Amino acid sequence: MPRHRRWLPLLVVLIAGLIAGGSGALSAPRARAADILPAQVYFHETGHHLGGDFLTAWQANGGLMTFGYPLSEPFVEDGMLVQYFERARFEHHPQFAGTRYVVQATLLGNWVAERMRQSPPFQPLPPDTGTGGDPDRLFFPETGHSLAYGFKHYWETHGGLYVFGYPISEEFTENGRTVQYFERARFEWHPEHRGTEFEILLGRLGADYAAARGVNIAPVPKAAGAISAFPGLLDPAWGKAIRTGDGAVIGVVTGDSLNIRSAPRLNAPVVGTTYRRHPVIIRGIVEGDPVDGVPVWYQIGDGRYLAAVWVRPLVPTAPPRTYGGKWVDVNLSTFYAVAYEGSRPVYAAIITAGRDGKTPVGVFNVMYRVRNETMDSATVGIPKGHPGYYHLENVQFTQYFKSGGYALHQNYWTPPWAFGGFGSNGCVGLLLPDAEWFWNFLSIGSVVAIHY
Repeated sequence: MPRHRRWLPLLVVLIAGLIAGGSGALSAPRARAADILPAQVYFHETGHHLGGDFLTAWQANGGLMTFGYPLSEPFVEDGMLVQYFERARFEHHPQFAGTRYVVQATLLGNWVAERMRQSPPFQPLPPDTGTGGDPDRLFFPETGHSLAYGFKHYWETHGGLYVFGYPISEEFTENGRTVQYFERARFEWHPEHRGTEFEILLGRLGADYAAARGVNIAPVPKAAGAISAFPGLLDPAWGKAIRTGDGAVIGVVTGDSLNIRSAPRLNAPVVGTTYRRHPVIIRGIVEGDPVDGVPVWYQIGDGRYLAAVWVRPLVPTAPPRTYGGKWVDVNLSTFYAVAYEGSRPVYAAIITAGRDGKTPVGVFNVMYRVRNETMDSATVGIPKGHPGYYHLENVQFTQYFKSGGYALHQNYWTPPWAFGGFGSNGCVGLLLPDAEWFWNFLSIGSVVAIHY
């Protein structure tokens, strides 16, 4: 199998929250944000609705390119609420309410593979197989199977164990195609689409399971109040967007400035403002006042909403290399600091960086940290009276990574709308919430990789 290829996002991620099932009409948004009902989207292609946290999970984790269209309405099967998609089946597990595991994807890979368990690709390898020192190979003693090259890269960068489960086979040829089975999915290589987003596809296991169980997938009428699927929802880039550790997805603002409102209504109080290229964490999708014809808003926190039409997926630029553990990639071309856990991005912040090439480039480690300090340039050789002199009090969450005073830290003296460019004396400046997040994420010794 090729070692290098472009990857179609196939991320079967589970997301916390209560499911709003059924296809009943939605009421208009009410006065209190807490009372707003989830948006319900209708897909004319299959004649089914998608709403609540099923909708949030579908969009946040690849949407159409990952799961395909919904094939059914939510209904009770095997004693639980489920919904079928072309490539997946979502389940509601109320015993895990309040965690991401309240919604789980059915182990369809196990179901399909059951009839093939005795065939050679599914036979476990010896427990001491290991990797033979090959960095492009992983071995899982839990199932006795390995993962290598292209499939390994895809597995690692699109959710890994949590999303796909362990591999339950080796790579092999099935119906003339290279495939590999996992507990929740089947990876398929499509060389006829080499170099396109269709080169790797997720097997249509949801449709197969629906057919095997005789599920009625006949279309239903569009519910009163439901909205038709809109282009922003169907953007395949959502499958490549950064996902946080708790299953939310990160978008990026496309307007020069965008008001954050207390409810998804144009007359709701403004509770904040965000700016072009600033990341936002999307935690829910709700119906609200139309903006440019799209009556959908993203919930980014309690009582905090943005018009969906002004937000697109935040897809990170691949770093030159990855590191183990928790580390940060600082890109001086995009002006984003992206937090990684191994090869998986989990957070992004817009930054300020050193003008005139003052931010050092290279691979560093956090040396020491100061929770709250006064920064005086005299301590790094720029005395009072010098044009570059500065004296800054109450600078929060400073993490030094190079001698000479180079650090990640809060930058309160640059206005938020000016972030995303050069303007510091060499440090990597962060907005306060981002500085605090990285303070809690990194520790002494964590890698800070800086590059253009």
